[in-house]
Amino acid sequence: MTPADPDRYAREANEAAREANRTASKALRISLWLGIPTLIVTTGAFIASSLGLIPSFETNEREREEKDAKEAVAAGSPVTISAGGSYYGPGWWASAENHGARYNNTAFDWESFDPNRLTWAWLEKNWTPLNSTGVGINVLSEHEKTTLVQGVQISKLKCSEPLSGTILQNPGIGDGGEGVVPVDMALNVEAARPVTRELDKNGQPGEPLKTQIALDQGDQREFVVQFFTRTKSCTFQAHLVVSSEGKKYLVRIPATWKSGGKPDSYTFRATAPSPGHAYKTAYVPTGNLMEQVAPESIEWTRQNTPVHSGS
Repeated sequence: MTPADPDRYAREANEAAREANRTASKALRISLWLGIPTLIVTTGAFIASSLGLIPSFETNEREREEKDAKEAVAAGSPVTISAGGSYYGPGWWASAENHGARYNNTAFDWESFDPNRLTWAWLEKNWTPLNSTGVGINVLSEHEKTTLVQGVQISKLKCSEPLSGTILQNPGIGDGGEGVVPVDMALNVEAARPVTRELDKNGQPGEPLKTQIALDQGDQREFVVQFFTRTKSCTFQAHLVVSSEGKKYLVRIPATWKSGGKPDSYTFRATAPSPGHAYKTAYVPTGNLMEQVAPESIEWTRQNTPVHSGS
């Protein structure tokens, strides 16, 4: 019988340990070789980003948002319209109803917007501007290239006989002080083809408007647009005619505004004087009171505009 080898287990243990070391070393080499390209790419990207050779994620995102914002502006309206301050109302109003002495010696409230009392809101709700109406608007250019404001176009025109119940003169409201001179535009709404005209020295529609108002991006200009009636009582809507990058736009013009500068209504209305000026009732302001006067005490100018003689 061969005696047991006393070193057998030690040799086997050493051989197993060496094989384990060889396997671990091979795995380590493979791991290192696989990691080198990733390290090179990561390090290169970091260095390139630090040197500004490629944009960061944040820069790309910001540029994309700016591009989207520009495209949205270019796709939208070339101008934004807000309330102007250079139009002070018609001065005279008319209604179909004969109010008689109902409002005689009634105070006109300058500050309230209650449409059920004698206020500006009451006038706008219940009365129709006599001879003409209008609006002041601020026009802000939005598109990157120059925008041209070319005139005004009316639509949805409906006319009937002039109102002849009561005529009323509103209290004076002064003006807004000095400022940039607005662009005046005027239209005869009853014309077969209403065209935008200049406002002449008598405050009437004059020659056709021949100029275009150029606005660069960010420019703002005020326009005062007045609409005149000669023989009828009319309602209508109006649009600002604008050209941008060779394309024509019609931008709707608000007729009245809410408190806070938001559009209230887009329907304009105006009435011509009653035939023969045959009104049943007339009111004129005395201080802050409305006073009933005889319609015969009101004189009419060559432009068919009423003036109270004071008698």
